[in-house]
This record gives sequence, structure tokens and C-alpha cells, in this order.
Amino acid sequence: MHRILDGYARFFSSADLGEYRALAGGQRPHSLVITCSDSRIVPEELFDARPGDLFVLRNVGNLARLDEPSVAAALDYALLHLGVKNVVVLAHTDCGAVKASKNVDHLDTDGLKRWLGAEFFQGEDSEEAGKAAGLRQLRRVEQYPLFKKMADEGSVSASLLFFHIDTCALEVYEDGAWSVPERLALCE
Repeated sequence: MHRILDGYARFFSSADLGEYRALAGGQRPHSLVITCSDSRIVPEELFDARPGDLFVLRNVGNLARLDEPSVAAALDYALLHLGVKNVVVLAHTDCGAVKASKNVDHLDTDGLKRWLGAEFFQGEDSEEAGKAAGLRQLRRVEQYPLFKKMADEGSVSASLLFFHIDTCALEVYEDGAWSVPERLALCE
């Protein structure tokens, strides 16, 4: 607990209290980011976001299991009440959930079995499997009735990104292919 409280003390010593006072009246994030609980994946840092910019749903494996009330509620709330314009699925290298889908012995508790039991390893290696898993989550979002209706109206879009932990490279899935956008090529 000391590390948590020491971290808060460092945060508070440099926090922009004016910014937080302004946020006390409400939030207007531009994007919902569905990503993994993995402690190495910090969307606010990766996307240089300020408080209030991103509405983030984190869970083991960045799953968009819309049969799960917490996932559906986050998507509903982001779309209907916060007015987000973009839903981003952020997958990553070295994902424990992806590894567990290959080695089901890792699903050794009821919670892990219920959450990850329907997932599967698809690809030659864990990077390919992580990208395939991310694509499955994107498709789930795109097929969600509320999202689909709003996308058909042109008021929301969805994207899939893949973060490489070891190099900090970011790939975007567009038009059926993975690429590093030209504007990010200098980051490699």
C-alpha cells in the first residue's frame, strides 16, 4: 500500500488542479479503448491522453464479450451517454490470455475458464494469434446492435490497433491488412 500512496503523493504534487476541477462537471472522452488488464499496457500513456480524453475498459485479454454485462454496459454508456466517436480495440504482444488459449492448462480457475474458455489460438505464433484475437474482438464490437446502428448512421467508427511491447511500435488494421501508418513510421 505504501507504493500506491507514495505514487498518489507524487501525482498530487504535480497535478493540474484546474484541469481536475473542470472535469468534476463531467467527461467528454473522444474514444472508448477496450484493452487488456496487462500492467504494461497503459492507453493514456500510449496515446498521450489527458484525463477525460479516453474512456477505458480493461479486462484480461481485451475481450469484447458483449454477452458479459460489464462489457456491454461500458459500450452502451460510452456510445449513448458520453458520445464517443471511436471505439478502439487495443491488442498487444506477449498477451497472457492469448498464451492461455494455446495452453489451456493455464485456465486453472473457474473465473479464467469462464472468461477465456471460448477463446482460441489462431496463428503460427503468439503475435499472429494476438492479432487474430484482436480482430475477433473488433468484429464483436462491429456486430453489436447499438454500435452497428450508430455506425450505419455515420456517428461512430471502430478500429483495431496492435502494440509491440518490446519496441513500442503500433500497427493499425485497415482494409484487411496490418500496417504502420506513414505518420508513425518515424517512431520505429
